[in-house]
Amino acid sequence: MKNLKRSLIYVLTCLFMLSFFTPLYAATDIKTTDWFYNSVNRLIEDDRAIIVGYPDGSFRPQNKLTRDQFITMVVRAAGQEPGNADGYWAQNYIDTAIELGFLDTSDFTDYTDQITREEMSMIIMRAVEHLEGQQALNDLEQVLQVVSDSDDFTYKYKNYIMQTYKLGIITGYTDDTFRPQGVLSRAEASAVLVRLIDPKERIEFDFDALYEKQHSGIESKLLGGPNWVDPLTASDYQNAKADWDLMTSDMDYSPSKKEFDLDIVGNLLSADEVMGAFEYNENGPLSGHLEDFERLLQRRMPQDQVDIVMDYVERKTDKYTYLKHNQAFFYLKDNKYLVRIHEVITFEGTKYEQAIAVNFNIWYRDTNFINKYEEDITQIMPYTDVVIYR
Repeated sequence: MKNLKRSLIYVLTCLFMLSFFTPLYAATDIKTTDWFYNSVNRLIEDDRAIIVGYPDGSFRPQNKLTRDQFITMVVRAAGQEPGNADGYWAQNYIDTAIELGFLDTSDFTDYTDQITREEMSMIIMRAVEHLEGQQALNDLEQVLQVVSDSDDFTYKYKNYIMQTYKLGIITGYTDDTFRPQGVLSRAEASAVLVRLIDPKERIEFDFDALYEKQHSGIESKLLGGPNWVDPLTASDYQNAKADWDLMTSDMDYSPSKKEFDLDIVGNLLSADEVMGAFEYNENGPLSGHLEDFERLLQRRMPQDQVDIVMDYVERKTDKYTYLKHNQAFFYLKDNKYLVRIHEVITFEGTKYEQAIAVNFNIWYRDTNFINKYEEDITQIMPYTDVVIYR
């Protein structure tokens, strides 16, 4: 019985391997109207057998891919064919991918797991750089402004996602999501692989059009707009959501969605309180950060009050230039709001000194805040460069 069971497992394994590596001469289960039809046919005609079909002539476009299957496809797309290994069939492809720089030995512990879209981005981007050289891509943060679920990007894969999106190799869905932890289908893989091997097939990244599509009407949610939410009457969650709807970048903001999901928001100091940080690199503020910060202010006060803070902040042009003071407090809207701007300087006094972030707080000055917290918050310490604008 044991020998029979082993034999059955061996036969089933062989049948699966045959189905995965049998060249696809005709796909019986795809139609000319399928969005992936051209990509599949392009790969059918490619003599590298990058992605292949099943003995019954089917393609099974919605089948999910495992990591080893996708790695095999990318290795073949790069013009390599090490062939199946004895024992674990994919080992030669994995070893070749490591040699080519598509993989690091620490990337995965199990190659038979299904591959996610963000994992795919990492492998694809490394393959692009192997085939085409280092990519000079500017303003990668623009991707974060047009992808509605960019908060879900795993940090390890974030830069790879932005690069592949900007190159037009892996793009999002019609609802403006990327679904980074979504599992890759054979249909999606076909489109991605065609774009990998043929740059002419890549989708142009039109930031202005994508931004307008996702964020049109955002002005209606600011102070005085028809969709404005009063921050003093809304619940903490409603208030935070109104702010999230205004934000188009990865600027740090609290209370965040994850804080609400984990129920760790805690007690806010006033009826309306937010905090966060906008960041800089050597070229200036990160894409969308200052605009998002300004909209948080515009939701709470008139533009002439917003301008007071923005005029002060805009003196800082990159991570090597500094604001006038280490901390600045602004009493705005007839002293109803207090805004704190705190520049964070690292490696102070050394040749590596820089200020890559500016922290901010916005408080509504209700009685509880004034009586319990304000004096401690605004106290000017003798070793701190602080200014108060009233």
